[in-house]
Amino acid sequence: MNMQNAQAVVIGQVVSTVLYNRGRGVVFAIHGEQKPASVGSLSGVVSYGGNATFDIAFECGKISRALPESILHGRQWSIFPEIKTAEEVQHVVDHAMAEEHREAEKHEAEEQQYRAECQRFKTAPEYSALSQDKKGAVQVTGNIRKELKAKFPGVKFSVRKRSYDSISVNWTDGPTEEQVREITVKYRDSYFDGMQDMSVSCSSPFNEIYGGVGYVFIDRDYSDAMKQQAIGILMIKYDHLLDGEDISVARYNTGELWRIRQDYFGHGHGIHGEINKILAVITA
Repeated sequence: MNMQNAQAVVIGQVVSTVLYNRGRGVVFAIHGEQKPASVGSLSGVVSYGGNATFDIAFECGKISRALPESILHGRQWSIFPEIKTAEEVQHVVDHAMAEEHREAEKHEAEEQQYRAECQRFKTAPEYSALSQDKKGAVQVTGNIRKELKAKFPGVKFSVRKRSYDSISVNWTDGPTEEQVREITVKYRDSYFDGMQDMSVSCSSPFNEIYGGVGYVFIDRDYSDAMKQQAIGILMIKYDHLLDGEDISVARYNTGELWRIRQDYFGHGHGIHGEINKILAVITA
């Protein structure tokens, strides 16, 4: 579609866009010769043509520079007949410039703080045993293993690389999942955002020095001795509900106990689910 009726834009022209929450703005500079009659679009999506570019200051405090003429005349922009005076234009530009400067200073301060935190972590004595090599999941695997060994001596952990971006941690008895997660959570440097259908970075200064991955899976198991202890507690508490049913570690391990007394402990839970609850309590 060719936009034969498109008019040339002037300094002070009020425009607006739905993009990036910019809203209303004013054109304060035009670069090159305008050719609005050459502007068109393909299927109402891809814009083409034009020659000039435009600098626009927005009332929200943002600035767009060198916006192509084809984009300004596109579907996501509106051009209004209202023309601001030179003083009004300058007021909007000054406000936007001040906001731009403030944002730049804020960004620089955050960058300086980030770099300072990186340096602090690099020399932090509590992490002196950890690797600072840039080896991705391999580095994270080794560092988590070292931290867990130091924090929970005597507990055997299995810390394995599952993929380039994920680690799994498994152990029997010992600390709770919450206690282990206090160590592993700082190694996560990204997460999946279902709303955007993409991975989003949440990297920290700690990750810059000691590594990070997107996923750290933790899974605590229980020894047969601990399961037997939980079964003993269950049999004392609910003996009247068992009707001589064989409640054993072997049946727990094979998953048979899920179907026992679902009428009392809830569908999908049964005796197995109640044993899990007892295990969580006695091993907390």
